Amino acid sequence: MKKSVGILSGLAIAIAVAITAGAWYTGKQLPAELDHALARSNAELKKALVTTGGSMSIERVSLQQHFFSSTAQYRLKARDINVGEGEVVNFDVGVTDQIEHGPFPWSRVKALKLMPVLAVSNSTLEKDDATEPWFAAAAGQVPVSAQTSLGYDGHVVSQVRLAPVKLDEADGNSLDFSGMQLEVSGDKEGKASKFHGTADRFVMKLVRDDQPPASFELQGLKVGGNLAATAHDAIYVGNVDLMLAETKVTLGPKQQVLLVKGLEQNALQTLDGPDTVGGRVEYKVGDISWDGRAVGKAQMAISVASVNAPALQALSKWYQAHLPEFEAASAAGQPAPQIQMDDAEKARFQGDLQKLLAAKPKLAVENLSFKTANGESRFNLSMDLAAPASFDLPPDQLSKQIITEVKSKLSLSKPMIGDLATLQALLDGQTDAQAIAMQSGQAGEMVGMMALQSGMATVHGDDVVSSLHYADGMVDFNGQKMTVEEFATLLAAHLAALSPQG
Repeated sequence: MKKSVGILSGLAIAIAVAITAGAWYTGKQLPAELDHALARSNAELKKALVTTGGSMSIERVSLQQHFFSSTAQYRLKARDINVGEGEVVNFDVGVTDQIEHGPFPWSRVKALKLMPVLAVSNSTLEKDDATEPWFAAAAGQVPVSAQTSLGYDGHVVSQVRLAPVKLDEADGNSLDFSGMQLEVSGDKEGKASKFHGTADRFVMKLVRDDQPPASFELQGLKVGGNLAATAHDAIYVGNVDLMLAETKVTLGPKQQVLLVKGLEQNALQTLDGPDTVGGRVEYKVGDISWDGRAVGKAQMAISVASVNAPALQALSKWYQAHLPEFEAASAAGQPAPQIQMDDAEKARFQGDLQKLLAAKPKLAVENLSFKTANGESRFNLSMDLAAPASFDLPPDQLSKQIITEVKSKLSLSKPMIGDLATLQALLDGQTDAQAIAMQSGQAGEMVGMMALQSGMATVHGDDVVSSLHYADGMVDFNGQKMTVEEFATLLAAHLAALSPQG
């Protein structure tokens, strides 16, 4: 018995020594680790905000070190971040970080997580005059908090929590958010990360004096992804997926309801060469209904391939430098501003654009489709680009050298058009089923007849089809071959005929 007690006592002392030594070691490492994390975070924030015209940074205000724990305080500062429509955001908030030293932080031991770690960070938003309304809306809870574990191998796991928020204003505006849980894991350099998060509900009601109230309700949000850094600054490869079980929008004088179920966005970005990237974003909508009546379902994918990454980054920085000019043009209703560049800037811009086009990038809209109960319409478009011999060519010659091939096909389903006509009649209050059926059948046939008469499309069974193929300066439009100039003349004539004056 005495021998057993001695062994257990020795084991307990060994564990205590190991924990104490580990805590001391962690405490010594902590300032350097925090400085490294701050530098990386600020670098990532700078990349993320490159197109906003503003800045955001984190600075450490204080660090109080103890034997088994430490307390750090930070300030998160945002300056002139452009969020669109001329609105800028500025804020300065505090964050407190309670850091438990490894190897066995008590919060992990309580949760039966017994793998040794360097430290566990418990970060919370500080309450002050700026954040007090947010705390009040969260019923006194900390609105944003995070627990982060740093392993001895550099692996990082963060659990981020957004507290539930409820806000009811006297004018009728309201907000009800269920909160969100987000887990992020990866290496401490940020070169590889996985994340997934969920939120149950977000409901917002907007009340204005000059228009009927509008409400927005989102249910069942899921987000996840797996990203890895590349040799090209700020370019990551991997996937980001977003799913929303239900979206409900109520608006208009009659407070009609738009209901969308099964919304998905799946984005994938890859390296398709040493210096080129490609990507694809796919959107799906399971079911759409309006005012209680079924509308249909939709999907679309957009892809790019063979995009020169260094050239894309350089052009992005050029755009950022001229962002105020683009915003001014947009505010004035102009399609694009006239950018004034000196010879050196013009040479750099054209050089980067030449590199981008020399990689022969490809753009595509894949399977843009809409399906109703009785039919489905589809649209596809692909475009191949190349570098011109010179950017000083006349516009028509320049466009022919840049755009090397275009393929597109539009297929309109006459039954689908009939379904939409039926929906419109019902929404307009029509009740004569026989008259509605007749009008709906005529709608699809009328579209087919107009397409044939105009020469803009052909009819194949229940589909109205229009196809275009451009290559080597020639256009094949619905089986008719012609030059680009002839096609432009034909298109202008058809558009003139369709206009009210025509």
